[in-house]
Amino acid sequence: MGDEAYGWQVRPFEGLMGLVPEGVRLGDQRTAIAGRLAEAFGELLGEVRTFRKAPWNTGLCDHYVEGGLICFFDDEERLVYLEAFDPAPVFYEDVPLTGLPYGVVVSALRARGVRLIEDDSGVEAPDAGFNLTAPSGSDDDRVDCVGLFRRSLVADPITYTEADPVERITAHELVSGQGTGAVRLGAHRKELGARLGPAQQSVPEYGGAAMDWYFDHGLVLFFDADDRLTSLVITYTGVTGEAWFRGVQLLDRPYGEVVADLEAAGVRIEHGELAGRAPEHGFTLLLRGYGNPAMPVGAVVFSR
Repeated sequence: MGDEAYGWQVRPFEGLMGLVPEGVRLGDQRTAIAGRLAEAFGELLGEVRTFRKAPWNTGLCDHYVEGGLICFFDDEERLVYLEAFDPAPVFYEDVPLTGLPYGVVVSALRARGVRLIEDDSGVEAPDAGFNLTAPSGSDDDRVDCVGLFRRSLVADPITYTEADPVERITAHELVSGQGTGAVRLGAHRKELGARLGPAQQSVPEYGGAAMDWYFDHGLVLFFDADDRLTSLVITYTGVTGEAWFRGVQLLDRPYGEVVADLEAAGVRIEHGELAGRAPEHGFTLLLRGYGNPAMPVGAVVFSR
């Protein structure tokens, strides 16, 4: 597309350019993106909904509802992933990626020699920095969304360790400033693997050099380049579990109740955006949606 004024243009591994001066670039700060969009669109920008993509995500997402954009930020509020969907007009060179049937878009990309890798969820263009999410129906349905990333999602495949299973941890007792009874910040990855059993391993989009997910124990662990534990997230998916501190159960209970119980136990909580932090004890309570007192705590995080 020669004139970017009429739509967003995909810049591989950079972001979207065209409708806003300086565009929406991967790596940009959240406040800078918000200001840029507000200045360009004013009242037309519409509603912005902030949420957490998953309980274990320490970064937040901003959904620009009328504009068809979702910005995914890391824990330092830098843009790490970007999704665009109808009504956002998105192009890769002269190929429209939104507003057309999925099958038509994929065929047009192939005709232009774009390398594509397909799976059950859609197709990725690893050399062009984007993926397309397939519709749940037929190829005649429109593309669900266009995702833009800093590196190819197929470059770092998910692997699984072959360790022997161990007894599942259904309740974690938090240790102030250190982690849990079983997992402490600074521990080595191999040591934890021997103790915790099988894990799903991957390279995370942010938060560390490596990530191990122990589903049975409700643990997501992040490591630095030296394989030392830098962050641990306690959250149970598919199975139930608990996290306790000073006799207070933290997970899957209304945030307001948890905070009241912690404060009654002498634990000070600093309220943040979709989060509450216990600064003297080094852990944070994460919420997924609007931070009202009825929202349940989805995860507990320790970080160095």
